[in-house]
Amino acid sequence: MATTVASRLNQLIQQYEALHPLSKQAFERARRVLPSGNTRSSLYSDPFPLVIQSAEGSRFTTVDGIVFEDFVSDYTAGIYGHSHPVIRDAIQDALSTGFSLGSVIGKEAELAEILQRRIPSLEKVRFCNSGTEANTFAIATAIAFTQRKKILVFDKGYHGGTLNFDKADNPMNLPHQFVVGKYNDVTETKPFITHELAAILVEPMQSAGGMRPASREFLAFLRKAADEVGTLLIFDEVVTTRLHYHGLQGALDIKPDMTTVGKYLGGGLPFGAFGGRAEIMDQYDLSGALSHSGTFNNNVFTMTAAVAAAKLITEPEIERLNSLGTRLREQANEMAKDAGLTRLYFTGYGSTVGVHSAGDEASLLLDSFYFSMLSQGIFIGRRGFIALNLMHGEESIDRFLGAVRIFLRDHFTV
Repeated sequence: MATTVASRLNQLIQQYEALHPLSKQAFERARRVLPSGNTRSSLYSDPFPLVIQSAEGSRFTTVDGIVFEDFVSDYTAGIYGHSHPVIRDAIQDALSTGFSLGSVIGKEAELAEILQRRIPSLEKVRFCNSGTEANTFAIATAIAFTQRKKILVFDKGYHGGTLNFDKADNPMNLPHQFVVGKYNDVTETKPFITHELAAILVEPMQSAGGMRPASREFLAFLRKAADEVGTLLIFDEVVTTRLHYHGLQGALDIKPDMTTVGKYLGGGLPFGAFGGRAEIMDQYDLSGALSHSGTFNNNVFTMTAAVAAAKLITEPEIERLNSLGTRLREQANEMAKDAGLTRLYFTGYGSTVGVHSAGDEASLLLDSFYFSMLSQGIFIGRRGFIALNLMHGEESIDRFLGAVRIFLRDHFTV
Protein backbone atom coordinates (compact mmCIF):
# COMPACT_ATOMS: atom_id res chain seq x y z
CA MET A 1 0.00 0.00 0.00
CA ALA A 2 2.85 2.40 0.88
CA THR A 3 4.36 1.91 -2.56
CA THR A 4 1.00 2.61 -4.19
CA VAL A 5 0.48 5.77 -2.17
CA ALA A 6 4.02 6.97 -2.85
CA SER A 7 3.68 6.30 -6.58
CA ARG A 8 0.38 8.16 -6.82
CA LEU A 9 1.77 11.07 -4.77
CA ASN A 10 4.73 11.36 -7.15
CA GLN A 11 2.32 11.56 -10.10
CA LEU A 12 0.27 14.26 -8.39
CA ILE A 13 3.36 16.36 -7.61
CA GLN A 14 4.58 16.08 -11.20
CA GLN A 15 1.15 17.19 -12.40
CA TYR A 16 1.20 20.10 -9.93
CA GLU A 17 4.59 21.31 -11.15
CA ALA A 18 3.50 21.12 -14.79
CA LEU A 19 0.31 23.13 -14.16
CA HIS A 20 1.89 25.94 -12.13
CA PRO A 21 5.12 27.12 -13.82
CA LEU A 22 4.59 30.81 -12.96
CA SER A 23 4.05 30.01 -9.28
CA LYS A 24 7.32 28.09 -9.37
CA GLN A 25 9.04 31.00 -11.08
CA ALA A 26 7.72 33.45 -8.46
CA PHE A 27 8.88 31.12 -5.68
CA GLU A 28 12.40 30.85 -7.11
CA ARG A 29 12.60 34.65 -7.32
CA ALA A 30 11.34 35.07 -3.76
CA ARG A 31 13.74 32.64 -2.13
CA ARG A 32 16.68 34.70 -3.37
CA VAL A 33 15.68 37.39 -0.86
CA LEU A 34 13.34 35.58 1.58
CA PRO A 35 14.35 32.44 3.53
CA SER A 36 12.15 29.60 2.19
CA GLY A 37 10.70 32.08 -0.30
CA ASN A 38 8.16 33.55 2.12
CA THR A 39 7.76 35.52 5.32
CA ARG A 40 5.13 33.32 6.98
CA SER A 41 6.32 29.78 7.64
CA SER A 42 2.85 28.21 7.54
CA LEU A 43 2.61 29.16 3.84
CA TYR A 44 5.63 27.11 2.77
CA SER A 45 4.86 24.00 0.74
CA ASP A 46 7.28 21.76 -1.13
CA PRO A 47 7.99 21.88 -4.07
CA PHE A 48 6.59 25.45 -4.06
CA PRO A 49 3.41 27.18 -2.90
CA LEU A 50 0.68 28.57 -5.09
CA VAL A 51 1.04 32.29 -5.78
CA ILE A 52 -2.26 34.19 -5.84
CA GLN A 53 -2.99 36.88 -8.41
CA SER A 54 -6.49 37.93 -7.32
CA ALA A 55 -9.45 36.76 -5.23
CA GLU A 56 -13.19 37.31 -5.02
CA GLY A 57 -15.86 35.61 -2.94
CA SER A 58 -14.82 32.08 -2.04
CA ARG A 59 -12.34 31.71 -4.90
CA PHE A 60 -8.93 32.93 -5.96
CA THR A 61 -6.95 32.90 -9.18
CA THR A 62 -3.25 32.05 -9.29
CA VAL A 63 -0.58 33.74 -11.39
CA ASP A 64 -1.00 30.78 -13.77
CA GLY A 65 -4.67 31.70 -14.28
CA ILE A 66 -6.04 28.65 -12.42
CA VAL A 67 -9.07 29.16 -10.18
CA PHE A 68 -9.37 27.47 -6.77
CA GLU A 69 -12.15 27.37 -4.24
CA ASP A 70 -10.57 28.49 -0.99
CA PHE A 71 -11.14 26.21 2.01
CA VAL A 72 -8.22 27.66 3.99
CA SER A 73 -9.82 31.09 4.48
CA ASP A 74 -6.48 32.53 5.58
CA TYR A 75 -6.28 30.04 8.45
CA THR A 76 -9.63 31.27 9.88
CA ALA A 77 -8.81 35.00 9.52
CA GLY A 78 -10.62 35.15 6.15
CA ILE A 79 -14.09 34.24 7.40
CA TYR A 80 -15.64 36.93 5.19
CA GLY A 81 -14.32 35.44 1.99
CA HIS A 82 -12.34 37.63 -0.38
CA SER A 83 -12.99 41.31 -1.09
CA HIS A 84 -16.31 41.43 0.75
CA PRO A 85 -18.07 44.62 -0.42
CA VAL A 86 -19.05 45.72 3.11
CA ILE A 87 -15.44 45.62 4.26
CA ARG A 88 -14.12 47.09 1.02
CA ASP A 89 -16.48 50.07 1.39
CA ALA A 90 -15.42 50.56 5.02
CA ILE A 91 -11.75 50.68 4.02
CA GLN A 92 -12.57 53.22 1.31
CA ASP A 93 -14.29 55.35 3.96
CA ALA A 94 -11.19 55.12 6.14
CA LEU A 95 -9.03 56.27 3.25
CA SER A 96 -11.13 59.40 2.89
CA THR A 97 -10.61 60.40 6.54
CA GLY A 98 -6.83 60.20 6.55
CA PHE A 99 -4.58 57.64 8.23
CA SER A 100 -1.64 57.36 10.61
CA LEU A 101 -3.52 59.95 12.64
CA GLY A 102 -1.57 59.50 15.86
CA SER A 103 -4.48 60.09 18.20
CA VAL A 104 -7.75 58.59 19.41
CA ILE A 105 -10.26 58.21 16.59
CA GLY A 106 -13.43 57.08 18.41
CA LYS A 107 -13.78 53.74 16.65
CA GLU A 108 -11.82 52.06 19.44
CA ALA A 109 -14.64 52.43 21.95
CA GLU A 110 -17.23 51.26 19.42
CA LEU A 111 -15.24 48.12 18.63
CA ALA A 112 -14.60 47.45 22.32
CA GLU A 113 -18.34 47.65 23.01
CA ILE A 114 -18.99 45.13 20.23
CA LEU A 115 -16.46 42.69 21.68
CA GLN A 116 -17.79 43.22 25.20
CA ARG A 117 -21.29 42.25 24.04
CA ARG A 118 -20.01 39.15 22.31
CA ILE A 119 -17.41 37.74 24.70
CA PRO A 120 -18.65 37.24 28.30
CA SER A 121 -15.26 37.65 30.00
CA LEU A 122 -14.24 40.90 28.28
CA GLU A 123 -15.22 43.47 30.89
CA LYS A 124 -12.39 45.67 29.60
CA VAL A 125 -10.15 45.18 26.59
CA ARG A 126 -7.05 46.53 24.85
CA PHE A 127 -6.13 46.22 21.18
CA CYS A 128 -2.90 45.13 19.54
CA ASN A 129 -1.87 43.82 16.13
CA SER A 130 -2.00 40.01 16.23
CA GLY A 131 -2.95 36.99 18.25
CA THR A 132 0.72 36.55 19.11
CA GLU A 133 0.79 40.01 20.64
CA ALA A 134 -2.51 39.43 22.43
CA ASN A 135 -1.25 36.29 24.14
CA THR A 136 2.12 37.89 24.91
CA PHE A 137 0.42 40.81 26.67
CA ALA A 138 -2.09 38.56 28.42
CA ILE A 139 0.71 36.51 29.96
CA ALA A 140 2.56 39.65 31.09
CA THR A 141 -0.68 41.03 32.54
CA ALA A 142 -1.28 37.82 34.51
CA ILE A 143 2.27 37.79 35.87
CA ALA A 144 1.93 41.39 37.01
CA PHE A 145 -1.47 40.76 38.60
CA THR A 146 -0.59 37.55 40.47
CA GLN A 147 3.08 38.35 41.16
CA ARG A 148 3.91 34.79 40.13
CA LYS A 149 6.05 33.46 37.28
CA LYS A 150 4.95 30.04 35.99
CA ILE A 151 2.58 29.61 33.04
CA LEU A 152 0.75 26.34 32.37
CA VAL A 153 0.31 25.60 28.66
CA PHE A 154 -0.47 22.37 26.80
CA ASP A 155 1.09 20.02 24.27
CA LYS A 156 0.47 21.05 20.65
CA GLY A 157 -0.80 24.39 21.87
CA TYR A 158 -0.24 27.33 19.53
CA HIS A 159 -0.62 30.87 20.85
CA GLY A 160 1.47 32.65 18.23
CA GLY A 161 4.87 32.57 16.61
CA THR A 162 6.67 32.94 19.96
CA LEU A 163 4.30 30.72 21.94
CA ASN A 164 4.28 27.43 20.07
CA PHE A 165 4.32 24.17 22.01
CA ASP A 166 4.15 21.69 19.15
CA LYS A 167 7.62 20.47 20.05
CA ALA A 168 9.85 20.64 23.09
CA ASP A 169 12.40 23.43 23.53
CA ASN A 170 11.21 25.63 20.66
CA PRO A 171 14.00 28.24 20.33
CA MET A 172 11.49 30.84 19.10
CA ASN A 173 9.43 30.79 22.31
CA LEU A 174 9.48 33.60 24.84
CA PRO A 175 11.63 32.78 27.90
CA HIS A 176 8.82 32.49 30.45
CA GLN A 177 8.71 29.67 33.00
CA PHE A 178 6.40 27.41 31.04
CA VAL A 179 5.16 24.05 32.23
CA VAL A 180 3.51 21.90 29.59
CA GLY A 181 0.49 19.78 30.49
CA LYS A 182 -1.36 17.19 28.44
CA TYR A 183 -4.24 18.74 26.55
CA ASN A 184 -7.71 17.52 27.38
CA ASP A 185 -6.45 15.19 30.12
CA VAL A 186 -7.53 16.00 33.68
CA THR A 187 -5.47 13.28 35.34
CA GLU A 188 -2.21 14.23 33.59
CA THR A 189 -2.76 17.95 34.24
CA LYS A 190 -3.53 17.82 37.97
CA PRO A 191 0.14 17.62 39.09
CA PHE A 192 0.84 20.94 37.34
CA ILE A 193 -1.80 22.86 39.31
CA THR A 194 0.18 24.63 42.04
CA HIS A 195 0.20 27.98 43.84
CA GLU A 196 3.21 28.97 41.72
CA LEU A 197 1.09 29.44 38.58
CA ALA A 198 0.46 32.95 37.32
CA ALA A 199 -1.81 31.72 34.55
CA ILE A 200 -3.25 28.75 32.70
CA LEU A 201 -3.28 29.49 28.96
CA VAL A 202 -5.48 27.17 26.90
CA GLU A 203 -7.33 27.01 23.60
CA PRO A 204 -10.89 25.68 24.05
CA MET A 205 -10.18 23.96 20.73
CA GLN A 206 -6.65 23.59 19.46
CA SER A 207 -6.43 24.91 15.92
CA ALA A 208 -2.86 24.49 14.71
CA GLY A 209 -2.76 21.43 16.97
CA GLY A 210 -5.14 19.60 14.63
CA MET A 211 -8.64 20.98 15.36
CA ARG A 212 -8.83 19.17 18.70
CA PRO A 213 -11.73 20.38 20.85
CA ALA A 214 -11.32 20.22 24.60
CA SER A 215 -14.11 18.57 26.56
CA ARG A 216 -16.29 20.69 28.79
CA GLU A 217 -15.13 18.49 31.68
CA PHE A 218 -11.48 19.46 31.05
CA LEU A 219 -12.17 23.19 30.77
CA ALA A 220 -14.45 23.13 33.84
CA PHE A 221 -11.63 21.39 35.73
CA LEU A 222 -9.24 24.18 34.73
CA ARG A 223 -11.74 26.81 35.86
CA LYS A 224 -12.13 25.18 39.29
CA ALA A 225 -8.41 24.53 39.64
CA ALA A 226 -7.55 28.14 38.81
CA ASP A 227 -9.92 29.35 41.52
CA GLU A 228 -8.46 26.96 44.06
CA VAL A 229 -4.84 28.09 43.61
CA GLY A 230 -5.54 31.73 42.78
CA THR A 231 -4.22 31.67 39.22
CA LEU A 232 -5.73 33.34 36.15
CA LEU A 233 -7.44 31.19 33.53
CA ILE A 234 -6.83 32.60 30.05
CA PHE A 235 -8.80 31.32 27.07
CA ASP A 236 -7.06 31.79 23.74
CA GLU A 237 -10.10 32.30 21.51
CA VAL A 238 -8.18 33.83 18.61
CA VAL A 239 -9.72 31.11 16.42
CA THR A 240 -12.68 29.83 18.41
CA THR A 241 -14.78 32.99 18.57
CA ARG A 242 -15.85 32.05 15.03
CA LEU A 243 -17.51 28.89 16.38
CA HIS A 244 -20.15 30.55 18.56
CA TYR A 245 -21.40 34.13 18.77
CA HIS A 246 -20.16 34.34 22.36
CA GLY A 247 -17.05 32.23 21.77
CA LEU A 248 -16.63 28.71 23.05
CA GLN A 249 -16.70 30.15 26.57
CA GLY A 250 -20.29 31.17 25.82
CA ALA A 251 -21.16 27.87 24.19
CA LEU A 252 -19.77 25.90 27.15
CA ASP A 253 -20.79 28.41 29.83
CA ILE A 254 -17.28 28.56 31.29
CA LYS A 255 -15.99 32.07 31.96
CA PRO A 256 -12.22 32.59 32.05
CA ASP A 257 -10.49 35.47 33.83
CA MET A 258 -9.00 36.72 30.57
CA THR A 259 -9.52 36.11 26.87
CA THR A 260 -7.39 36.74 23.80
CA VAL A 261 -8.90 37.25 20.35
CA GLY A 262 -7.69 38.22 16.89
CA LYS A 263 -7.69 37.05 13.27
CA TYR A 264 -11.07 37.59 11.54
CA LEU A 265 -12.31 40.12 14.13
CA GLY A 266 -10.09 42.71 12.44
CA GLY A 267 -12.09 42.46 9.24
CA GLY A 268 -9.15 40.94 7.40
CA LEU A 269 -6.58 43.46 8.64
CA PRO A 270 -3.91 42.92 11.32
CA PHE A 271 -5.64 42.70 14.69
CA GLY A 272 -5.41 41.28 18.18
CA ALA A 273 -7.03 42.04 21.53
CA PHE A 274 -6.73 40.92 25.12
CA GLY A 275 -9.00 41.61 28.04
CA GLY A 276 -10.82 40.27 31.03
CA ARG A 277 -11.99 41.17 34.49
CA ALA A 278 -11.96 44.91 35.16
CA GLU A 279 -9.69 44.59 38.19
CA ILE A 280 -7.08 42.82 36.06
CA MET A 281 -7.27 45.25 33.15
CA ASP A 282 -7.31 48.31 35.39
CA GLN A 283 -3.58 47.75 35.79
CA TYR A 284 -3.43 49.72 32.53
CA ASP A 285 -5.20 52.78 33.96
CA LEU A 286 -3.04 55.88 34.32
CA SER A 287 -2.68 55.15 38.02
CA GLY A 288 -1.92 51.49 37.34
CA ALA A 289 1.37 49.65 37.12
CA LEU A 290 1.37 48.71 33.44
CA SER A 291 1.90 50.58 30.19
CA HIS A 292 1.00 49.22 26.78
CA SER A 293 1.76 51.12 23.59
CA GLY A 294 1.77 50.23 19.91
CA THR A 295 1.75 52.58 16.92
CA PHE A 296 -0.89 50.59 15.07
CA ASN A 297 -3.04 49.40 18.00
CA ASN A 298 -5.86 51.72 16.91
CA ASN A 299 -5.01 52.20 13.26
CA VAL A 300 -7.94 53.65 11.38
CA PHE A 301 -8.12 50.86 8.79
CA THR A 302 -8.44 47.99 11.25
CA MET A 303 -10.78 49.86 13.58
CA THR A 304 -13.10 50.87 10.73
CA ALA A 305 -13.02 47.49 8.97
CA ALA A 306 -13.57 45.60 12.23
CA VAL A 307 -16.64 47.62 13.17
CA ALA A 308 -18.12 47.13 9.70
CA ALA A 309 -17.25 43.41 9.61
CA ALA A 310 -18.91 42.81 12.98
CA LYS A 311 -22.28 43.34 11.32
CA LEU A 312 -21.61 40.33 9.08
CA ILE A 313 -20.98 37.93 11.97
CA THR A 314 -24.46 37.14 13.21
CA GLU A 315 -25.64 34.16 15.22
CA PRO A 316 -27.57 32.69 12.24
CA GLU A 317 -24.51 32.98 9.99
CA ILE A 318 -22.26 31.27 12.53
CA GLU A 319 -24.84 28.50 12.92
CA ARG A 320 -25.08 28.12 9.12
CA LEU A 321 -21.32 27.82 8.75
CA ASN A 322 -21.11 25.37 11.64
CA SER A 323 -23.76 23.16 10.07
CA LEU A 324 -21.82 23.14 6.80
CA GLY A 325 -18.65 22.12 8.63
CA THR A 326 -20.46 19.39 10.52
CA ARG A 327 -21.86 18.03 7.26
CA LEU A 328 -18.41 18.08 5.64
CA ARG A 329 -16.80 16.19 8.54
CA GLU A 330 -19.54 13.61 8.97
CA GLN A 331 -19.96 12.78 5.28
CA ALA A 332 -16.22 12.74 4.56
CA ASN A 333 -15.65 10.36 7.48
CA GLU A 334 -18.46 8.13 6.26
CA MET A 335 -17.04 8.10 2.73
CA ALA A 336 -13.56 7.16 3.98
CA LYS A 337 -15.05 4.43 6.15
CA ASP A 338 -17.07 3.04 3.23
CA ALA A 339 -13.89 2.97 1.15
CA GLY A 340 -12.12 1.00 3.87
CA LEU A 341 -9.77 3.88 4.60
CA THR A 342 -10.11 4.42 8.33
CA ARG A 343 -6.55 5.78 8.36
CA LEU A 344 -7.90 9.04 6.92
CA TYR A 345 -10.29 10.91 9.19
CA PHE A 346 -11.75 14.36 9.80
CA THR A 347 -12.01 16.16 13.15
CA GLY A 348 -12.95 19.62 14.36
CA TYR A 349 -15.83 21.73 15.58
CA GLY A 350 -18.33 23.78 13.63
CA SER A 351 -16.84 25.54 10.62
CA THR A 352 -13.29 24.29 11.24
CA VAL A 353 -12.02 20.91 10.08
CA GLY A 354 -8.79 18.99 10.54
CA VAL A 355 -7.77 16.20 8.17
CA HIS A 356 -5.65 13.49 9.78
CA SER A 357 -3.92 10.33 8.63
CA ALA A 358 -2.51 7.38 10.53
CA GLY A 359 -0.36 4.35 9.88
CA ASP A 360 3.13 3.81 8.49
CA GLU A 361 2.46 5.94 5.40
CA ALA A 362 0.58 8.68 7.27
CA SER A 363 2.54 11.62 5.85
CA LEU A 364 2.37 10.21 2.31
CA LEU A 365 -1.37 9.71 2.64
CA LEU A 366 -2.00 13.26 3.87
CA ASP A 367 0.20 14.73 1.14
CA SER A 368 -1.64 12.65 -1.46
CA PHE A 369 -4.95 14.01 -0.19
CA TYR A 370 -3.61 17.57 -0.35
CA PHE A 371 -2.31 17.34 -3.92
CA SER A 372 -5.38 15.42 -5.07
CA MET A 373 -7.64 18.20 -3.78
CA LEU A 374 -5.45 20.81 -5.51
CA SER A 375 -5.71 18.90 -8.77
CA GLN A 376 -9.48 19.33 -8.51
CA GLY A 377 -9.41 23.04 -7.73
CA ILE A 378 -9.88 22.69 -3.96
CA PHE A 379 -7.41 24.63 -1.79
CA ILE A 380 -6.76 23.34 1.75
CA GLY A 381 -3.85 23.74 4.15
CA ARG A 382 -1.16 21.15 3.57
CA ARG A 383 -1.22 20.04 7.19
CA GLY A 384 -4.89 19.15 6.72
CA PHE A 385 -6.32 22.53 7.66
CA ILE A 386 -9.81 23.54 6.52
CA ALA A 387 -11.85 26.61 7.53
CA LEU A 388 -15.10 27.66 5.91
CA ASN A 389 -16.03 31.26 5.14
CA LEU A 390 -19.24 33.21 4.65
CA MET A 391 -19.08 32.78 0.88
CA HIS A 392 -19.40 28.99 1.15
CA GLY A 393 -22.76 27.32 0.73
CA GLU A 394 -24.16 23.84 0.32
CA GLU A 395 -22.80 23.70 -3.22
CA SER A 396 -19.29 24.31 -1.87
CA ILE A 397 -19.60 21.32 0.45
CA ASP A 398 -20.97 19.23 -2.44
CA ARG A 399 -17.93 20.17 -4.49
CA PHE A 400 -15.54 19.35 -1.67
CA LEU A 401 -17.12 15.98 -1.00
CA GLY A 402 -17.08 15.21 -4.72
CA ALA A 403 -13.31 15.80 -4.68
CA VAL A 404 -12.97 13.48 -1.66
CA ARG A 405 -14.91 10.82 -3.55
CA ILE A 406 -12.53 11.08 -6.51
CA PHE A 407 -9.50 10.88 -4.21
CA LEU A 408 -10.85 7.70 -2.63
CA ARG A 409 -11.74 6.22 -6.00
CA ASP A 410 -8.33 6.92 -7.53
CA HIS A 411 -6.34 5.76 -4.50
CA PHE A 412 -8.34 3.20 -2.60
CA THR A 413 -10.95 1.52 -4.74
CA VAL A 414 -12.35 -1.35 -2.69
